[in-house]
Amino acid sequence: MKLPRVTGLLTLLISAPLAAEPPPVPPGKLLFEQHGCTNCHGPEGVHPSSKYAPVLRGKSADYLFENAVAIFAGDEKSGKTRFMHEQFCVGEAQEEGCYPPPDTPALRAIANWLGGDAALPEKKRTEPGLYVTAVDAYKRLQEAGDKAILIDIRTRAEVAFVGMPTIAAANIPYMTAGSFDEWDDKKQTFKLRPNSEFTLRVNELMSDKGLDKDTPIYLLCRSGSRSAKAANLLTQAGYSQVYSVTDGFEGDTAKEGPHKGERVVNGWKNAGLPWTYKLNKTAMYWDL
Repeated sequence: MKLPRVTGLLTLLISAPLAAEPPPVPPGKLLFEQHGCTNCHGPEGVHPSSKYAPVLRGKSADYLFENAVAIFAGDEKSGKTRFMHEQFCVGEAQEEGCYPPPDTPALRAIANWLGGDAALPEKKRTEPGLYVTAVDAYKRLQEAGDKAILIDIRTRAEVAFVGMPTIAAANIPYMTAGSFDEWDDKKQTFKLRPNSEFTLRVNELMSDKGLDKDTPIYLLCRSGSRSAKAANLLTQAGYSQVYSVTDGFEGDTAKEGPHKGERVVNGWKNAGLPWTYKLNKTAMYWDL
């Protein structure tokens, strides 16, 4: 008996592209769902369904972790604590409808997922993966005293006309505007050039302050893009704790609403952190 011809069908099946496997779900996301966090904070931590549930996305992993630990331990006395304890039956017998409280490793995994690289656009990501918001940076710098340092890496024009954090140790621009003689058509502004002396000047500043390469360094630009690039550069130069302030001095632009396009979302100034137009001459960047 003559078999039917199936060559064409086999060829079609063999040549058809295989469906791509979906990317693995991050462990933090799985734990976020398993512990019922999505019920109040939304599936991505950005659409709370309760007045006691804040937006989680956009905050740093350390901030989220520390606050969650404090809430579950009962160290923070607020409506948020009472609400969370009720949801997880903390200190009570587990009843139907109670979610199992996440342990410390689970809280860390969830915080890393919400506040880590996955929450940042590519241009704000760094090789060391060390990030803080402006609010977190200020808190850490206050606690560290002279054992940490904040460097404003914006241009001198930005510092002069937009202001500067009062606790910044120095302004060392990562990029410079030169003589304002080149135009960037894509960004519709004057073109910035890399500052070839950036790492050298940071080395000098650290030496003058008696700080070594293991000292926490916080880099601040306008909204977190240049600080990410600068963090990579200093990491390559041997510095081990270089943090990028992800929302910068002015913050990100609003994507919608009456203030669309304006920098009103976050950042040092919008958070009400101390800044000034009165600059310290000795902290300014000078051409050698």
